[in-house]
Amino acid sequence: MPTTIFFTGIVLLTCWQTAGAAAPSYPARPIRMIAPISAGGGADVAARLLAKSLTDTLQQQVIIDNRPGGGSIIGTTAAASATPDGYTILWISGAHAINAAFARNLPYDSIKSFEPVTLFAKMPLVLVIHPSLNAKTMPELLALLRSQPGKFNYASSGIGSASHLGLEMLKLYARVDMVNVSYKGAAPSIAGLLGGEVQMALLGPLSVKPHLASGKVRALAVSTAKRSAAFPGLPAIGESVPKYEMTSWYGMLAPRGVPRAVIERLNTAVAAAQTDRVLEDTLAPEGAELPRMTPQQFGQYLDTEIARYAELRTRLDLRLE
Repeated sequence: MPTTIFFTGIVLLTCWQTAGAAAPSYPARPIRMIAPISAGGGADVAARLLAKSLTDTLQQQVIIDNRPGGGSIIGTTAAASATPDGYTILWISGAHAINAAFARNLPYDSIKSFEPVTLFAKMPLVLVIHPSLNAKTMPELLALLRSQPGKFNYASSGIGSASHLGLEMLKLYARVDMVNVSYKGAAPSIAGLLGGEVQMALLGPLSVKPHLASGKVRALAVSTAKRSAAFPGLPAIGESVPKYEMTSWYGMLAPRGVPRAVIERLNTAVAAAQTDRVLEDTLAPEGAELPRMTPQQFGQYLDTEIARYAELRTRLDLRLE
């Protein structure tokens, strides 16, 4: 019996030492961060800014691997099946939660296939209208939409995009009616708005700021729960429409089974990036907030986002294929 106890103690001590050594010995080679988006957009720019900061902090190169397609499903599937050693991680946006709530037959489980690492940034979207529309405030726009239901069109980047769901949520909560016109991305939707094909859109700050300056579009509100420092003169939509909130966000996951010490190491490295002044200054024009979250808190955040979209799906009776 004493020999057995002694042997067991050695095994437990060895395991404890190995687990404790995992964090300082990681990473020993470059890390691949799958970004299930096209190169060049706002989400890709943020991913590359983070990758540069992580490279400096971790002393190993973090390489962006763009895998666009399927509304981010293709890249996410590749990450879910990767070896869970911490050398493949996944960059996600709100599309991850939207797919979990709306899409059928995903080739992965949006929660169980991954380990949460952290939330990186949250940004507002901006509700903009064509200047020909006779509304200068959010209440005036709502009154106009209610007086002429179904007459006006809004632009979106496709069914299930934040620009689509954000305005469908507005229709639901504000009890107004307007028609979705889907475009293949933000740039074509902006062109449609500028050309008068549609009368309004919910867009990213960097997309709309040049057109706000020229007077080609008019901004009425931001989509977040509170006002944005990037648009100090704009109210939040929630000030006119109770419970309304649509936030654009980015975060990081790892394949299920990645050691806890590695998850904590990545979380700490992202937290360091969030204090990088160059990164903060670059994202500031987007109204970005860089909240610190533990892996557990980010897991709870994901659960909340998925539940919120699932409720919206039920109330809209909408499914993504």
